[in-house]
Amino acid sequence: MAFGNIFFAGIIWFCALSFFAIALWAFKRKTPMHFWSGSTVQPEEIADIPAYNRANGIMWMAYGASMMLAGVVGLFNIGISAALVMIICLPGIGVLIFAYKRIYKKYRNPSYLGVSSPLGGKTAKWVIIAALSSSFIILIAIGVVFYHGEKEPEVNILSDRVQIRAMYGTRVLFSDIKEITLIRESMNDIGAGSRTNGYRGFGQSLKGHFSSEDSGQTLLFVQGKTSPTIRIERISRKDIYISFRNPEMTEQLYFELRDNIPELRFP
Repeated sequence: MAFGNIFFAGIIWFCALSFFAIALWAFKRKTPMHFWSGSTVQPEEIADIPAYNRANGIMWMAYGASMMLAGVVGLFNIGISAALVMIICLPGIGVLIFAYKRIYKKYRNPSYLGVSSPLGGKTAKWVIIAALSSSFIILIAIGVVFYHGEKEPEVNILSDRVQIRAMYGTRVLFSDIKEITLIRESMNDIGAGSRTNGYRGFGQSLKGHFSSEDSGQTLLFVQGKTSPTIRIERISRKDIYISFRNPEMTEQLYFELRDNIPELRFP
């Protein structure tokens, strides 16, 4: 499982914990739980305070659980997870308001004659802050993932291996390399196939593990539309493909590999 997916899921789970904390607070309160920041619900307003607080706790627990589930999805697909989180954080506030209205109406003391407007008058400060803060943190996480996903790989040739520093980066021992080839086609022309555990960005950046009928199981660090492409064929592991946005950089890397690993086979 990729570090980027784990990192993204961890950010979402951290935000989910804040809503679980609100739920715990509701379960433990002796006075009626309020919804808006700065507002209060008087004890005489509620007929059954423990049941009312318990219902509020369940509501917030369900909200946190939905975000926790979005984090689980993020372990496998960041894009779908990000879409789920946006739905939870933005339209989800409306669902919370609707649910709280139902709870208040159910447990309101019918004999209470005072003014009761738990959702009126006050700005929903802490609810809005919590949702917007979660959205902001998650957007930052998405930005970090996209930054590393779109960033060009850094390839270093060491004494006994090729070190690839990038999302899904790896090291390739010289002893594992069978052949290194410069292919005059882009990865899209070669056939990137489908992503099994990797990153497919909006800018044609492909990183990670892919599978196709033509190339089989591969590890990509490429710009899908850019040619040429370097293929590092390994003896017992997935072939690695590398290309940069600038074709000259790809060719330069190929010649550096050829000059610094003379014992290997180069067409």
